Amino acid sequence: MSAAAFDRVRAAIAQRGFDPDTQSRIALFVNAAKGVNASFLGTLELVPGMSVAQEFIHSQYFREMELASLLGRATAWTMNPMVYVETQALVAPLWSALWSIQMPPGPLQDERARFRGLALGHALLARVRLSPIIPAGADELAPFVAALRRVDQENGRQVQTQIRLLQDVPVALDPSLCEAMVQEEQQRVDAAFARLLDALGR
Repeated sequence: MSAAAFDRVRAAIAQRGFDPDTQSRIALFVNAAKGVNASFLGTLELVPGMSVAQEFIHSQYFREMELASLLGRATAWTMNPMVYVETQALVAPLWSALWSIQMPPGPLQDERARFRGLALGHALLARVRLSPIIPAGADELAPFVAALRRVDQENGRQVQTQIRLLQDVPVALDPSLCEAMVQEEQQRVDAAFARLLDALGR
């Protein structure tokens, strides 16, 4: 994501503050990202023969649920219905990606779907970064700001585990195909995140 996009959002938030509309847009997007990844990981736990990867999958699943709950509690939710309508359109591509992965035969039987789901989870953890939009001088003890910092910190830690999952989950796919899927999911997440930043920067 370009530095200019973050700069524009940071300037807008510095002017209006983290009002309920802004907090709600951010929380809805982040919690959708967490929900998409957790939903896939929940399915992946049922894949037989996962060996050591099973522990990592279990850990990632519950950490995603924990962070979604944390941010939800810290958010001052807006009463403006249009924020919810508009944000649903922003997160729709993420849910569509999950649904296409879960379509039969799905990750339980299809190695390609299994790897693509992990690549999507990796992109969500690695590419969605919200600490850069926090303005200088923001109250770091405010619940929402503290929650954003915590989510970004935990995402950084989880990315390392997600990379391990990409390496350890049993698939017999060509490495070039795997690399292409990782890039495709990064582009998908980048496009959705760019639309969020555009909405926040208005």
